[in-house]
Amino acid sequence: MTHSPVPPPGDGSAPPPDRGPGVVPAASAPLADVALAEEIELYTDVVVAASESDGPLPEGELDRVLGVEGVSALD
Repeated sequence: MTHSPVPPPGDGSAPPPDRGPGVVPAASAPLADVALAEEIELYTDVVVAASESDGPLPEGELDRVLGVEGVSALD
């Protein structure tokens, strides 16, 4: 049995109601959640550092990227 792709909602002749003229797509709207934006920036920094590393990212380098140098888990 083969599966066919699920057709898009509607008949495809008109754009969805939230995509009318002057509507900014959600992907290009600015983030309103500052904490989320900061988390994404940290994640991006880690990904870039890991991609530039020749092997596994050393713990000290990870701490530097995250800005937690000299911080102990017991503090």
